[in-house]
Amino acid sequence: MNKYLIIILLFNCISSQIIDNESLIRDRHDFASRNTILNQINDYRDEDELLQFIESTMQTHLIPGLSISVVKDDNIVWEKHFGYANIDENIPVNENSIFILSSISKTITATALMQLFEQNLFMLDDNVSDYLPFSIIHPDFPEDTITFKMLLSHTSGIKDNWNVMPYYIGDSQLELNYYLNQYFTPEGEFYNSSSNFTNSMPGTNYSYSNIGVALIGLLVEEISNQSFNEYCYHNIFEPLDMNNAFWFLSEIDNQDQIALPYQFTAGTGGSCYEIGCGVFDESNQCFCDSACIDYEDCCFDFLDVCGEDGTGSNPDNLTEYDNYGYSDYPSGQLRTTSNNLAKFMSVFINDGIYDGRRILESETVDLIKTIHYPGVNSSQGLIWYFKNVNERTLFGHNGGDIGSLTEMFISFSDNLGVVLLSNSNNYNALIQIENAVFDFSESTNFLIPGDVNLDDTINIQDIILVVNLILNDEYFYLADVNSDDVVNIIDIVQLINIILN
Repeated sequence: MNKYLIIILLFNCISSQIIDNESLIRDRHDFASRNTILNQINDYRDEDELLQFIESTMQTHLIPGLSISVVKDDNIVWEKHFGYANIDENIPVNENSIFILSSISKTITATALMQLFEQNLFMLDDNVSDYLPFSIIHPDFPEDTITFKMLLSHTSGIKDNWNVMPYYIGDSQLELNYYLNQYFTPEGEFYNSSSNFTNSMPGTNYSYSNIGVALIGLLVEEISNQSFNEYCYHNIFEPLDMNNAFWFLSEIDNQDQIALPYQFTAGTGGSCYEIGCGVFDESNQCFCDSACIDYEDCCFDFLDVCGEDGTGSNPDNLTEYDNYGYSDYPSGQLRTTSNNLAKFMSVFINDGIYDGRRILESETVDLIKTIHYPGVNSSQGLIWYFKNVNERTLFGHNGGDIGSLTEMFISFSDNLGVVLLSNSNNYNALIQIENAVFDFSESTNFLIPGDVNLDDTINIQDIILVVNLILNDEYFYLADVNSDDVVNIIDIVQLINIILN
């Protein structure tokens, strides 16, 4: 039956019940202002402690800006923004603040490739060289092929040669095809047989590879006959309503939306603490975390770098950087908002579906979650991976770069996902915040947009309530399904779509 005919019939049915159900509305809700209702709900959730913890942790550990989105089932149920996207210009982080995702970008790149896999355009065990304009040959194992599955599992034997992986102010001027051709072709200007490859046979050892994921981006171009950027826009960003997702800085009209990168740097010890000061221990003031480059420098500069309490809260240790890019951009250069990324994450919470639209087949999502080389790495799926934190098993990816730390993880036991985007490089502090957000989210009975009568189900009763709101010119935020601050027929149509799907 035609969807719009169904809508008309449902609306007629609803209209016949409006008068009968008016008492239901009046009894259940006080349709006062949106703010009043939100305050009541916040009190019920008791968010204050969490918000205070986040703000104090950011202040103590010099995290300039932070954006958080929480997804439950297929809804963004909690979203908060803290601090500054640009300190000097006093630009606060808000729902439109765009952060570089760093390595979370890899999950988008992998999704693009797996969409092509679903079209039977290649097999996971195929030799990637058969799909490229040049061959990828491991110099120590020339007879062993490098497959799609190896690239997606970081077992290809391809190594990041940081000597030829420069950062640029703005976007890289090198085309992806040219750059990778020069990286993998023996006569290329970026080729080095010992630095560009590990000493392990393909498929036998785990080695995290940004270049390998950049190669996945090029494979998307070659197989789809589209630029990687265009493919992602038409097949991922547009269907997911990710209207603030960009691979290149040049695509962003309002540069003020971009959260500038801020790097925590040490005093005279240079970059001793790449990811922060770790846990302060008065009995051992020379304590350094795993990022310490030189223990003696770290110890010598401890008070200068980390202060009396070991927190590193001296603003002089925070350095602003220009927005940057690099030639292997599919591995880490995507910029977007936390709510846009949350939409993408919800695809994997809901077996490949977002808002009734299928982005990936359920079987493909299962493939991504599968550990394909358990003897090599017991947590690595296809780009996505599992981690265990605080007796909680999470599935997702994180990212870290100059002035950037990002987290995107799902707890399938609760159908719950958390996105954290920051313009900081303090890993330990961000993980503390992530754990706190998961603790809060797991214990909170989130209200779902569209569930107007609060019965944990979206059905015709909710539509009846919304119709009454419209006729009485009243507002209730749970009835504002599309979050445009107005309750109207569009919200009814969206509710019907939810029910039909």
